[in-house]
Amino acid sequence: MRRSFSLFVLTLLLVGAMAQAKDAPDFTLKSLDGKEVSFSDFKGKVVLVNFWATWCPPCLAEMPDLNRLHVDSKAKGLQILGLTISSRAKDIPKKVKQSGVTYPILLEAEPVAAKFGGFGAIPQTFIIDKQGKIVHSITGARSYKAFEKLIKPLL
Repeated sequence: MRRSFSLFVLTLLLVGAMAQAKDAPDFTLKSLDGKEVSFSDFKGKVVLVNFWATWCPPCLAEMPDLNRLHVDSKAKGLQILGLTISSRAKDIPKKVKQSGVTYPILLEAEPVAAKFGGFGAIPQTFIIDKQGKIVHSITGARSYKAFEKLIKPLL
């Protein structure tokens, strides 16, 4: 009886989690190197969308870990996108170079933040599965290990 109840509760939790997953919004933004990049370009991949700003110390602190994750997991189907908000255009290249980031940095992403439902703090990260569903929303900086733990089962 106890095992049946446990399975019932687990099923409810899983159904609830699946019901909460919503489609990630499509968007197109200019990248730091001048190219247009669309979310739909990465259909079938796990996508980590990280909203950050040049004046945000926690944002800058997590970028090397995100880049390491990008390098380690790109071949397995992970795509990381860094979306800048509330940043002076002249400061972005310098901060990106200092952090060693090699994943695409997309500019002027405030309208995209609104499409994701808005948020009250940065860094704000959304992890999107291969079906285009937002499966994790993370406020605040995280480590390589923390992100890896969330992403590994999705790859």
